[in-house]
Amino acid sequence: MIYRVSIDTGLCSGFGACVDRAPEAFRLQGGIATVAATTTDPRVLDAAAACPMGAISVESLEAAA
Repeated sequence: MIYRVSIDTGLCSGFGACVDRAPEAFRLQGGIATVAATTTDPRVLDAAAACPMGAISVESLEAAA
């Protein structure tokens, strides 16, 4: 499964729960979370759920055949 991940930087408080849950996908830079646009790491779902600000959106994409 491929996931498209986005972060609303206006909502992100830099709490870091996303980095704790999916350290391969998320980084904190200047107090704001950053993420690759797409990933296969399913931990991004837990990271989005753990965000206290609700700043992370994850969309599941169909893998190309």
